[in-house]
Amino acid sequence: MFSLFKANHLILNTAHGCFDYKEDGEIRLNDQSYTLKSVDKIWAQFFVKLKFECGHSVMLWRDSCREREYRHFLANLQRSYEENENAR
Repeated sequence: MFSLFKANHLILNTAHGCFDYKEDGEIRLNDQSYTLKSVDKIWAQFFVKLKFECGHSVMLWRDSCREREYRHFLANLQRSYEENENAR
């Protein structure tokens, strides 16, 4: 199960558990669908910050999932970014 905690002034929401990512930017958390708006990958060796269209933001920590899944997720994000850039 995913838990999305309310953010306070010092701590961002942290994602716990499994998530499902689709290449079109849809992410499923707690049996709810969210549309990915942006991803902050500046600290990708530790975590990525996911921001959704609805306004929610969560941090996905690298060590909170399997290494292979984390790398696959980052690769899909990069591929989607490159496809969007080429389409412009």
